[in-house]
Amino acid sequence: MVAALLLSTSVIAGAACAEDAAPAATPAPADQNTADQDQLGDITVYARKRAENLQNVPIPVTVITPAELTRQNLVNFTDFQSKFPAFSVYLTNPKQLNLGVRGIGNNGFNTDGIDGSVGIFVDGVYTGRQGMVSTDFNDLAQVELLRGPQGTLFGKNTTAGAVIINTLKPSFEFGANAEATVGNQGYQEIKAGVTGPLIPGKLALRLSGYYSKTDGNYPNLFNNNYQNARQGQGIRAQLLATPTDTLSIRLIGTYNHQGFPTISPVILQVYDPALLQTRMRNAGYTLSTGTVENRRINIDGALNAVTDNRAVSGEVSWDVGGGTFTAITAFQHWSCFTNNDNDYTQLNAIPDYGSCNDEHQFSQEVRWATAKNRPIELTVGGFLSRQKLEVDSRLRFGNQYYIWAANPSTTAFPTVGGKTWAQGAYANQVAGLGFASKAIFHTDTEAAFGNATWHPDAARRLALDVGLRYTWEHRTEVYDGSVVSNLGNLSTAQINALSPSGANAQLGHVDDRLNDRSLSGEASVSYKVTPSAMLYAKFARGNKSAGFNLLPVNASNPDASVLRAVTLYGAGQQVRGEKTDNFEAGIKSEWFDRHLLINLTGFHTVVRNYQANESVGVGNTAAKFLANVGSLTSDGVELEGELFIAKGLHLKGFAAYNHAYYSSFHNSTCPATTTASVCDLTGRQVAWAPKWTADLTTDYSHEVGEDAVAYGLVDVNWRSKQNTTITLDPTAEIGNYALVSARVGLQLAHGTYDIQLWSENLLNKAYYINLLGLTKSTGIVQGYPGNPRAFGGTVKVKF
Repeated sequence: MVAALLLSTSVIAGAACAEDAAPAATPAPADQNTADQDQLGDITVYARKRAENLQNVPIPVTVITPAELTRQNLVNFTDFQSKFPAFSVYLTNPKQLNLGVRGIGNNGFNTDGIDGSVGIFVDGVYTGRQGMVSTDFNDLAQVELLRGPQGTLFGKNTTAGAVIINTLKPSFEFGANAEATVGNQGYQEIKAGVTGPLIPGKLALRLSGYYSKTDGNYPNLFNNNYQNARQGQGIRAQLLATPTDTLSIRLIGTYNHQGFPTISPVILQVYDPALLQTRMRNAGYTLSTGTVENRRINIDGALNAVTDNRAVSGEVSWDVGGGTFTAITAFQHWSCFTNNDNDYTQLNAIPDYGSCNDEHQFSQEVRWATAKNRPIELTVGGFLSRQKLEVDSRLRFGNQYYIWAANPSTTAFPTVGGKTWAQGAYANQVAGLGFASKAIFHTDTEAAFGNATWHPDAARRLALDVGLRYTWEHRTEVYDGSVVSNLGNLSTAQINALSPSGANAQLGHVDDRLNDRSLSGEASVSYKVTPSAMLYAKFARGNKSAGFNLLPVNASNPDASVLRAVTLYGAGQQVRGEKTDNFEAGIKSEWFDRHLLINLTGFHTVVRNYQANESVGVGNTAAKFLANVGSLTSDGVELEGELFIAKGLHLKGFAAYNHAYYSSFHNSTCPATTTASVCDLTGRQVAWAPKWTADLTTDYSHEVGEDAVAYGLVDVNWRSKQNTTITLDPTAEIGNYALVSARVGLQLAHGTYDIQLWSENLLNKAYYINLLGLTKSTGIVQGYPGNPRAFGGTVKVKF
């Protein structure tokens, strides 16, 4: 749809491309009426750590502008997913966030021992764990997605891309804003902010905060409450000091809290009735199932997850003549707590399970950049970070665990007194058995980097860009899993038989360390065919650090699946680092006196030693582990466009084709739907990678009075089918779907007041955001449905 519109328009424009670009238009502030805007404005990005026009940067960059962020209320990564081509977000609880770009990086569950492939930078600060930014953002200025390896300037572990998030700075002019939103499903949101000078021209302050909540949207038959509620709140304080014309100091402090008080999957299908369904029926219980349209569950215990994030950072920028010195220092502390009824039924089988993170991070970056608009523009610097991640997990069994799980070992749990495990022979002995584990990861990183751009011609039409980064990393892991309660006096053999069911709290010990060194680099050439059209080609090599499996992959772990993981699937305590080679070429162009923008990129990416999450089942359990895939290849084309048809009528969108496939994956674990031990996934589309993604936003503004502007907006986002398990389980394939959102509003008093009515998922499309596939031990298929139609109203005021 988007491609057809923009490509047909570009054919018409082929003979009309102006040799001289029109004077740059001034970008509209976030809430300014755009009824009189009829051409493209300049967009400034920081893709190379210096302010540049988006159309002059030889990198595929997608920008969510201030106007889009505010008008469409885009506040988190789930929202951003619809605005970025070939971009996937895995988020089912606030602890676990995984991002994928072009099919690379979305590893799903159990990623504590490795880093993400997509780097996230908030106001220049590297985020060590992606879950640290699963909260809502406030005071956003701009969000940028850089696709392809970005290791030269943006640190380690950016083999798939980088997301740059910039927030609004304090202003030396007074300003204030507030907004309130209410909607169905109990949705409430309040935002407020104020900025202004403390010392005119020398010291400015910005304070902002938000609170949001929504009730659940599918029922729990056990207590008639609704599941899937969310709640968040945060505050942000900033100081900006400019003691001289050449020196600025920015200090930022933030606190964010979020909770998913009733997050849970829905049991969607009973694949094998002879397993859990039959056991529950024999015990007098019903296994409740739901559908994507009729979402319902029957859970008798708590399900909640909360996170807290505290961060302080300082940025010093000093113009020393001929260049700018920048230093960014940051401290971050992120913690979470989860408490789950992990059998997801009304049984008292696993009443308490949690896996909680506590992350402390210090980072320091220092760089120097030459002045802009010189024949050679150079950036050099160094980066250091210290991370400590503690993972605390626990699990406690209930007296109905024997219904949830079949006998884990007939040797350890033989028939006694004519009564079997399935008849509850060991129900009271197992009840109260508890496991707990603690894993501590330390990651020390140092890096030196440099990037140079050379304009050999006076007209600056040709540019050559090269960059290098060398990274040193030292990592350690210490893990201990132990029995914390044994009320039934189970034997060692019986405890060992139950340990594999302990999830992240299995028994065992790990004390391991590794050193990793890598060289990343890039080289590109760009040429301005005309002032409004640029061709570019680029090669980049990126590296993602080696890591660890969270659970013991050694003899100390009594899980029998460990030996299979090692011998059949190449698992080990350590996971090798990834190496990515990326080739891409494209054109960035503006047409018809800056009324039409067309950017087109083609890419070919090969990732060697791709880190993949796998699971292998033995009996009642499935051991989850990380292993290296031989290679992953991603080929595709991305088309982005923007068009002003008439005054106030604006279209923006993208269409992306992404063929991301396992180019070598001969020894994968197999989905539970088959009895095979080893499956060859070579040539298959990777998980979490729809081949097609597209989005089109149509925005119209019109003056209806001397100081009033009415506007309307419709957004259509479409994704083709995708699988959401590494094994490509056929029961975990999500079909293609389109989501439509719409907004209408009225701005008064030159934008001082804004009244808006909105609806998300306007057509009430039933779809899944994640399918977990078949669990062999229970015979059930679980998944997370997407949100149904939501609607409400928002009132904004600014001064």
